[in-house]
Amino acid sequence: MTDVVLDPMKELHVPQIMAIERDIFDTPWTEEMFRQEIRGIFGSHATVAMMKDKVVGYQVAWFIEDEVHLVNIAVAPNHQARGIGTLLLNHLIEQSLATGKVIITLEVRVGNSIAQAFYRRFFFRAIGVRRSYYSDNLEDALLMVLDLAGSMQRRNIGEGKIS
Repeated sequence: MTDVVLDPMKELHVPQIMAIERDIFDTPWTEEMFRQEIRGIFGSHATVAMMKDKVVGYQVAWFIEDEVHLVNIAVAPNHQARGIGTLLLNHLIEQSLATGKVIITLEVRVGNSIAQAFYRRFFFRAIGVRRSYYSDNLEDALLMVLDLAGSMQRRNIGEGKIS
């Protein structure tokens, strides 16, 4: 995956991010939501995965006290299953460990078994359900958590790979 570079998200990335959002999500974020994240209003850490000058993926997470909340992660449909999501999530885990965070949390649709399996590969575990969480269809969300201290024992930090 040497042709993919991770960079901080910037305003100039927003149009490409929005194209991916509209392709992937039934209720995409707005441009203003991404602009707020870029400005760091919520303690955001936002990253894009770039191939040359094209955004092929991104993630947004909030760093709050001793935890991280992953609020958005996506890979362009024509670039999925190529390790870009893994690269983004490994990067977030490494940032979290480097800044002394204890856990990473996220919500995922209960019907999205592919995403749930992806997160389980990183040792996230389900700890609860948020009822009627998604406004588009009132689907429940599965609340998942990664215990970073425990995951360090399962990770090869030097290579940034799950072991």
